[in-house]
Amino acid sequence: MEINILIPILAAFLSAAFTLMTGFGLGTILTPIFLIFYDVKIAILIVAVVHLSNNLLKISLFSRHISIDILKRFGALTLIGAFIGAFFQGRMDSSVVKILLGIALIFLGLKEATGFGEKIRLPKKIDFIGGFFSGLLGGFVGNQGAVRSAYLLNYNIPKETFVATAAIIASVVDVTRIPVYIYSNKDALADNSMLLLITTASAFAGTFAGKRFLKKISLKTFKIYVASTIIIIGMLLALRII
Repeated sequence: MEINILIPILAAFLSAAFTLMTGFGLGTILTPIFLIFYDVKIAILIVAVVHLSNNLLKISLFSRHISIDILKRFGALTLIGAFIGAFFQGRMDSSVVKILLGIALIFLGLKEATGFGEKIRLPKKIDFIGGFFSGLLGGFVGNQGAVRSAYLLNYNIPKETFVATAAIIASVVDVTRIPVYIYSNKDALADNSMLLLITTASAFAGTFAGKRFLKKISLKTFKIYVASTIIIIGMLLALRII
């Protein structure tokens, strides 16, 4: 198998396995890898479809644990915020926003990793603010997943509920953007259909592997894992590496 196919497939498996718990990161990892081997339009399209397909798989695997209550309070305004953020993306200096967002993520991650988050929880009545701003920042700087997961850690919910709810919110955002990608790049999708199928299958295998690991860890370990990943993303943003 050629290296331009083997590496993306391996990356899809590993990233899906490691990011099942965080609720974000699959696209962040896969996009730069695909860009090494493929044209930017093909890379973005394939990664987006793999991302959505994998989230739909997670929803089916953890459907019994979906929190409709959180979705009602948090999910809907994420989409509105994403549209507004995307609209202003080209009109403001995103570098400053990334630095501020990075600092905020570091703080939120440390709050959970140190156990301080157990003592202070944001009130549910301001959930609409968290939902709106996660979408807004996601549309503006492209890191919605980290903000969403940082806010979801505020809920004292089972790890399976965290994974399922994050997957639904992410899928809603994907559904709004993928039809545009497909319409604009129908030929590219047809020409790379086999790569898309193989990569998606590899990501599915990674998700099943991640699910097995999820069963074996405690809720405390789960939260520390997610919080640590959020801190890393925050540092990369604050240092303007991503």
